[in-house]
Amino acid sequence: MKVLDRSALIRSRLRFARMCDHIRAILNTVREPFVVLDGGLRIRLANEAFRQTFQLSSKEINGRCVDMLGDGAWKAHALRNWLDAILAKRFDIPDFEVDGVFPTLGHRTMLFHARRAEITGASRRIILLTIEDITQRKQSEGAMGKLNESLKNDSMTDVLTGLYNLRGYTVLSQHYLDLAHRRHKKIFVIYADLDGMKEINDQAGHSGGDQALIRTADILRKTFRKSDIIARIGGDEFAIATMENGHDSVAIQMARLQSNLKRHAFENKYGPPISLSVGVVRSDTLATSSIEELTSQADAQMYIKKREKHS
Repeated sequence: MKVLDRSALIRSRLRFARMCDHIRAILNTVREPFVVLDGGLRIRLANEAFRQTFQLSSKEINGRCVDMLGDGAWKAHALRNWLDAILAKRFDIPDFEVDGVFPTLGHRTMLFHARRAEITGASRRIILLTIEDITQRKQSEGAMGKLNESLKNDSMTDVLTGLYNLRGYTVLSQHYLDLAHRRHKKIFVIYADLDGMKEINDQAGHSGGDQALIRTADILRKTFRKSDIIARIGGDEFAIATMENGHDSVAIQMARLQSNLKRHAFENKYGPPISLSVGVVRSDTLATSSIEELTSQADAQMYIKKREKHS
């Protein structure tokens, strides 16, 4: 009986070893650094991108707590608390940024993206963790933010909403598009039209219309990043230029916009709910489209959506 039990144990270990080899092969196809952590936040699997990025050997990685890597450079209470929160909860938790000096890399800003997973047939939990170096993106956003602030004057800003006006949008968004091309990135141009503006003016007067425009601007500010270009480019028309980001895609931004519109409708007690018709287009890294062309295309998409609402 013991011989049979030992044979079964050996077969089980061989199956586990083959499964681990299979998982390693899959992980090594992932371009970003990727690790699997156990419930004690120890590294159980790491892909080649992780080892190469942080210049760590398998011996330095396997079984080590993630916050003890790099001679303790990753040791931060906030990081460990974030990972503990992911282990304890099923629902999504926002990504975590680590800004500091990493051995062999120097000063970097790293974005940690993690999800909890359950091991089938066991009561064990693991964390699947990817790490993205967003240093250049943060530097670009910082430079763009400074440029935004430096250009926020009467000639670039819409007096009523505090957003950029058409001139500010055209100048800054073209700069944004040029920056994206140099980084081999794409931008999304979003064109939004405030629905029912005539009815709002008829019912509440022009002051009511102004308040609707101001509330729309506030919703857009809450939806998009500080580095994005948000503008009121016409009477009831708005445009946004936003650079692609793997962890904050345009689909996520559109979902966030709808959520913010619903929240505003629930909380607002002094006027009609804000409704927007929205068109979205994406730039092509190989094309030479101007920001005017992209905005015109997004405008056309917006009118299609508006017609669908009334059909």
